[in-house]
Amino acid sequence: MKILYYSPHPTHDIVSEVGYATHQREVINALRKLGHTVLPVIMGGTEKGNLSSAGIPASKNSIKARIKKFIPRFIWTSLKDFQLMKHDVSAAQKLEEAIIAFQPDLIYERSEYLQDRGVAIIKKHRIKYFLEINAPFAEEMKGFEGYSFWHRLAHKKEQNKNDNADQIFVVSSALKTFIENTYQVPSSKIFVQPNCINFDNVLIDENRISEIKINYQLEGKKVIGFVGSIFPHHGVDILIDAFAIVERDFPNALLLIVGDGSILAALKARVNSNGIERKVCFAGKHDHKAVFNFIATMDICVMAKSNWYGSPIKIFEYGAMHKPIIAPNTGPVKDVMQNSVNGLVVDMNKEKMAEAIANLLKNDDFGKTISDKFYADIAQHYTWEMAAQNILKKVN
Repeated sequence: MKILYYSPHPTHDIVSEVGYATHQREVINALRKLGHTVLPVIMGGTEKGNLSSAGIPASKNSIKARIKKFIPRFIWTSLKDFQLMKHDVSAAQKLEEAIIAFQPDLIYERSEYLQDRGVAIIKKHRIKYFLEINAPFAEEMKGFEGYSFWHRLAHKKEQNKNDNADQIFVVSSALKTFIENTYQVPSSKIFVQPNCINFDNVLIDENRISEIKINYQLEGKKVIGFVGSIFPHHGVDILIDAFAIVERDFPNALLLIVGDGSILAALKARVNSNGIERKVCFAGKHDHKAVFNFIATMDICVMAKSNWYGSPIKIFEYGAMHKPIIAPNTGPVKDVMQNSVNGLVVDMNKEKMAEAIANLLKNDDFGKTISDKFYADIAQHYTWEMAAQNILKKVN
């Protein structure tokens, strides 16, 4: 089968070490492994050094930042959205050129905010149309950027894509319910496909693991770990407060935080205010491939916080490393994890998190049981090749 994979966003490339790029790359590779010809039409770029999002001079960024101070947020957000819609016109033209040249049997689109011009092109050429949705885009962007003049139009564009897609794939049951209720889409048209992992990418270096243990003095410690970006909505502050409770009863415990972000300085100050600076290691940011070496040093892995709709890839990375996991009590987590069966699913406040950490510190056998179960579940249900198979099952 000839499949055209379409991603219209102007900056979402396919090669970066971020979630959207990984998702696109892995779906395409999995479809190819299953014997299909896939043409990526990725507006954000397909090769390093040739990305639409790259190369903005620092001077322009500083000018942009100064201008933003004098423009109301509503106007700035609306102008950005208008530029996105202008881009959508040119993206649709490139899509049609690719359709004519490639003659695909199926178009698989990664849905993006304010981008729907491709729908008319796909209908014009009468090609089967699958749509992948990873977020409630209009509401998500309102939360991130504030209200835009184009907010109602954004919903109309989502409606247009949902109405015309032959099949819709979403990453969580919570997102499925949202789309059903908001856009009146039949349940039978929507398939829940959580994020996955490619075990071929889970590589470790024993020498590097030894170096990490020496550098951060992890030998003989019970290591509680977090890996990820450090932003306010990721809940690392809650983890720090929970660890401050736990370490009183478990003096051998140590907290290892791997990543960087906007609130790193504030988190270090929080560690100091809790008086646990000798028990917390900030390892900084590392390439994604190197992160598995850090996970290998951890005894317990924590996904500190997550939103109500997104499928967190991080828990699959923890699980593929055979680690017991503490994860937030959200719909997407509960799609793949049962509390005390293949992980600990808890309300993410410091008391509940501290209780979960202490539970695992006291009971190694229990930790091994739930980590073994989640590893088996991932291997059986949550690889990208299985996701590709689920996509293909909907073709006929």
